[in-house]
Amino acid sequence: MKTKPTYQELERTIKELKEKEEFYLSMFENSPAAISIIEPDTTMSMVNNEYCKLSGYSRDEVIGMSWTRQVTPTDLEIFKEFYLRTKDDHPYDVPYKHEFAFYKKNGELRHAILLVVNLGNNKKMAIFTDFTEDKQLELSLKESEAKLIESNNTKNKIFNIIAHDLRSPFNTILGFSNLLLENHTKYDEKEREKYLKVVNNSAKQVYTLVDNLLNWARTQIGKFVFNPKNQSLDKILKEVTKLNKNNAKIKNIKLSYRLSEDINIYADYDMMEIILRNLISNAIKFTHKNGEVTINTEQDKDNVIISVSDTGVGMDQEKLQRIFDISKKTSTAGTENEKGTGLGLVLCKDFVEKHGGKIWVESEIGKGSKFIFSIPNNYN
Repeated sequence: MKTKPTYQELERTIKELKEKEEFYLSMFENSPAAISIIEPDTTMSMVNNEYCKLSGYSRDEVIGMSWTRQVTPTDLEIFKEFYLRTKDDHPYDVPYKHEFAFYKKNGELRHAILLVVNLGNNKKMAIFTDFTEDKQLELSLKESEAKLIESNNTKNKIFNIIAHDLRSPFNTILGFSNLLLENHTKYDEKEREKYLKVVNNSAKQVYTLVDNLLNWARTQIGKFVFNPKNQSLDKILKEVTKLNKNNAKIKNIKLSYRLSEDINIYADYDMMEIILRNLISNAIKFTHKNGEVTINTEQDKDNVIISVSDTGVGMDQEKLQRIFDISKKTSTAGTENEKGTGLGLVLCKDFVEKHGGKIWVESEIGKGSKFIFSIPNNYN
């Protein structure tokens, strides 16, 4: 039979319990991690100093507040599901660690690592540490990795262009020019003209390819100076259609442009010339003999909108999805077996976006394509 504790023993036990309570309370208050005690109704009944420091709320503001107010919507759904799973009948069904994002009182978004402990009676203790700086470093490293992958893909694409697409027309030029040199006395005028046309077309192809390569490379290293000015759109279109007139004539393609009105455009002349030249030459390339290529222009209060339409072969949805992506091979031979690399369209996209505009395409197999781009009305 146990004897009743003496008054001194009870006093000593109370003192020990009080000392332990003060010790654990001190640990709670001075923990380097933020800690909160969460009641079954999701409100917080206790928080420590670090919680107030990280959240920006005072203790009086936090007590009685639901923890759901500080969590992002995505994490809130995850936590709600978790909260239902971690009832007292599954006291150990808690994650060791969980990453989540929370809002401070001033609206700042922070990232933290969370540990949840069941205390019984559906109470929980949430312990978390802020790792926002580490998270930002992680995101920065991922972004750098993505840029390096993109850069590597671009480099491989350029090497592929140089190794294959540039070599092919040079081989044609060398082969047919050698034939002419060795046999020019044997060929009649009609044969010589035929081979000269092949050499001339291949030379044009090389020139276009090299020009696009150089212009694109200049944009990548920041050497293509963006110099927008008020320009006459009519003047730009006259020059560009003149440059493409001979290519259209070879295939008996009707090349025309229509201005809805006298339009001024605030743009870099060289970039606009390259955009239109590439779109028009691309349209001619994929249009059959006796077809038509039309440039239309219009403007609203926000943008000048220019479209280049053709009656050519058109494209399927798969090609439309990757047509402006340099990392994917999109080149297709034209209706007269004209070669290309797809780099011209990538250059168009870069230059349109440099102006703050957008470019897109509408197309259907057998019914032609329509490339449309917009340039903001920023002129004075």
